[in-house]
Amino acid sequence: MQSPPIILEKPPTTSLFIAFFCVLFSVIFNYTLSIMASPYIVGELGGSNDIATYTVTFFALGNALGVPLGRTLLNRIGTARFLVSAMLLFTLFSWTCAIAPTYPFFNASRFLQGFVSGPFYALGFHLFSSLQPTEKKGLFTSISLSIFTVGPVIGACWGGWIAYEWDWRWCFYFNIPFLLFLAAFLHRRLKGFDAQVIRPTSFDGVGYLVYFIGIFSLGFAVITGQELDWFRSSLIIVLFSIGIPSLLFFIFWEFNHPNPILYLNLLKNPVLLFALFNLAVLFSAYFGMIILLSLWLKLWANYTPDWIAALLGTMAITGLFPMFLIDRRIARIDNRIFLALSIIFLAISCFHTMIFNVEIDLERIVFSRLLAGLGLALFLAPIFRLAFHSLPEEKNLHVLGLFQVTRALASGLGAAVYAVMWQRRQVFFHERLGSRLTPGSEQTQTYFAGAENLGLEGETATAQLDYFVQREATSLALDDCFYLMAWILLGVLLTFIFTFFAKPRSFVTQETNAAP
Repeated sequence: MQSPPIILEKPPTTSLFIAFFCVLFSVIFNYTLSIMASPYIVGELGGSNDIATYTVTFFALGNALGVPLGRTLLNRIGTARFLVSAMLLFTLFSWTCAIAPTYPFFNASRFLQGFVSGPFYALGFHLFSSLQPTEKKGLFTSISLSIFTVGPVIGACWGGWIAYEWDWRWCFYFNIPFLLFLAAFLHRRLKGFDAQVIRPTSFDGVGYLVYFIGIFSLGFAVITGQELDWFRSSLIIVLFSIGIPSLLFFIFWEFNHPNPILYLNLLKNPVLLFALFNLAVLFSAYFGMIILLSLWLKLWANYTPDWIAALLGTMAITGLFPMFLIDRRIARIDNRIFLALSIIFLAISCFHTMIFNVEIDLERIVFSRLLAGLGLALFLAPIFRLAFHSLPEEKNLHVLGLFQVTRALASGLGAAVYAVMWQRRQVFFHERLGSRLTPGSEQTQTYFAGAENLGLEGETATAQLDYFVQREATSLALDDCFYLMAWILLGVLLTFIFTFFAKPRSFVTQETNAAP
C-alpha cells in the first residue's frame, strides 16, 4: 500500500532538501566511519586487527535487517514522527559507540546503529518522490546516487583522520550535535506530516521474524566464522542449522503472502534480477577494496591515515561523476554500455592493484584509485535505472526494499568474505615463506649477519624477521584477493551475453522515465 502524498504547511525549500540529503548521507557515511579507525579501536577496547572489519560488517547486517521495516513504520507512525524518532535513536547509538567500554559492546552498538537507520531509505524515497519538483528530479536523484558511492570513502577517510589526530571516540561524538540539529530542524519543518497516516491492512510478522532469524544467523556466522574456526565451533553449526531453514522458509513464505515485507516475486522480472545481481557483486567488490586497502596501507605499508585519506579521496572525487549520467539524452543509451565500462575499469584497477608490494609508491596507488573511482562512478546510475524502470512506477517502493537489502548485505558480507580470504592467504604465504627460513639456510644466516651489524641480536632479531615475513605475506595475500576480485568482475561481464536474449529495448530507459 502506498503512502499518501505529503502536504506541507510551507512549500518545500532548498534547505529542506539539503536536510534530507544530510540524513541519507549520515547513514552511508557511518557505514565505513570506523574502518580506518578500527586499529585504534581494537587496540583500546581489546581485540586484534583480524576482527577490525567487524565495525563495518555488523553495521551493514543491522542495516539489512532494518530496511524491511521502513514501509510499515512509515504508514503506521507517520512521516515526521518516524523520521525524528529514528534520528534520535541513531544519535543515541552513536553515543553508545563513543562510550563503549569493550569491543563486543561497541559492535553491538554498531549493529543497533545500522538497524535503526535501515528504515531511512523508505522514508527518503517517500519524501523525495512527494516533494521534489519535476524539473529537478534528475538532479536530486543524481545527488542521491553520488552519496552511495562517495559517502563510504569520505566516512573511512574522516574516521581515520580523527582517530589519528585526536581520538577515535570523537568520530562518534561529532555525530551527536549534527544529528540533533537535523532532528530539531526537520521536526519544526515537517509539522503536519503526522496527519498523513494510513493503516496498512496487515504486517507480515511471521515473514519478518524468519527473515530476521535467517539473515542474522547466517550473517553472524559468516562474519565471525574465521575467528570461531568455522565448523569446528558448535556456535557456527547452530547458527547455520537455524539460519538456512529459516531463510528457505522465508523465501517460500514471501512468495505466497499477500502483503510480504520483501516482494520477492518481483525477481521474476529478468531485468530487475540482472540489476540486483550486478549491484551485489559490484558493491561487495567496492567495500572489499576500501577495507582491504585501508587496513593494508595502515598496518603494513606504514602509511598514516592522513595519506590514506588523500589516496582514497581520489576515488571519492571521481565518484561524483554519476551526477552527469542522469541527463535524458544519456539515459536513452543502453544501460549495459555504462555498466560494462564500469566493470572493465574496476577489473583493470584490481589487476593493477595486484602488483602492489610493501614498497608501494604514491603514483601507483593514485592511478589504481582513479580507475576504481571511474568504475564506481559509472555503475550505480545504470543499475538504478534498470532496477526502477523495469517495473511500473507504483512498484518502486517495493523495488527499493530489494535494492537496499541487496546493497547492505553485499556491502557487509562481501567485505567480511574478502577480509577472511585475506587472512587465510596471509597464513598460507607466511607458512610458505617461513618454511625456507631454517636455522641453517643461507637466507637466515645472511639476515642474522646483517641484523647483528645493526645491533639486533637474539629474540629481537627473530621478532624483526617474523615481522618482515608477515609483512610480505600480507602483501602477497592482498594481491591474491584483488586477482580473484578482478576475475569475478570479468565473469560478471560474461553474463551480459545472456541479456541479448531479452527484448531489444529492455535495457534502454524510455524517454518518459529517463530521470528516475
